[in-house]
Amino acid sequence: MSQISMHTPAAGGDPIADLSKAPLPTGKTLKMRQNLAFQFTRFLSFNSRILRMVIKGHH
Repeated sequence: MSQISMHTPAAGGDPIADLSKAPLPTGKTLKMRQNLAFQFTRFLSFNSRILRMVIKGHH
């Protein structure tokens, strides 16, 4: 498990997370994120799961 180190700015304020070792998305991942057909499919899938959960809660 990776550990995120926190740095406090010199002037005070909120700590800043060091994300320099975070994994970068691949080219395929970036293209899928920009593909409207794929995003619409994910949107429908997510909404149908939420709708099923809400309907189950009302029975």
